[in-house]
Amino acid sequence: MSELLEQVGRQMTPERISSLSRSLGADEDTVRNAVSAALPTLLGAVTRQADDPSQTAQLHHALERDHDGSLLDHLSGLFGSDDATQNAGVTSKTTAGGAILDHILGNKKERVEHGVSAASGLSMGQSTKLMMMLAPVLMGVLGQQRKSKGLSPDGLGEMLRQEKASVQQSADGGSMLGRMFDQDGDGDFDMMDVVKFGMGRFFGRK
Repeated sequence: MSELLEQVGRQMTPERISSLSRSLGADEDTVRNAVSAALPTLLGAVTRQADDPSQTAQLHHALERDHDGSLLDHLSGLFGSDDATQNAGVTSKTTAGGAILDHILGNKKERVEHGVSAASGLSMGQSTKLMMMLAPVLMGVLGQQRKSKGLSPDGLGEMLRQEKASVQQSADGGSMLGRMFDQDGDGDFDMMDVVKFGMGRFFGRK
């Protein structure tokens, strides 16, 4: 299993899934399905930044400037109600989630949001909100890794390439995510495959 998926998965505790459920107005099983689809897809998109040194450098700068991992200590606020989020001082992180999605997903953003919605049962609006909350979590984990390992832009690129290779070796995860990002149309891609992939890694289910 990839190290980053494991680190992100540790953030998805039952309490935080419950908070997400309340915030989105959806039942917990539906939220778990959505998280299981969204997080591997987001990680797959981030690892593809390593294919372009300039994108890796931009990602490194963003992590150094805005994502040191401290957000991970305040996820109850990020995942909670609007009042709780405001009190925790992380409202801007939720808002920034939209910009993160625009950057890492590009023209695939709407397609991914639709796929998460269709596979999980969340509405499009709920899927968008969920991904806006999850994107800063992934960046927080990446930022924590960058900081703790003292990674340069080249070091970050190497870590992402290793993560990409690890996912590619795991239960067809790489081929599923590759189809998501490489093809222009829907083709034979089924987001439910990613749900099953993520469910086994985040929540111990197959």
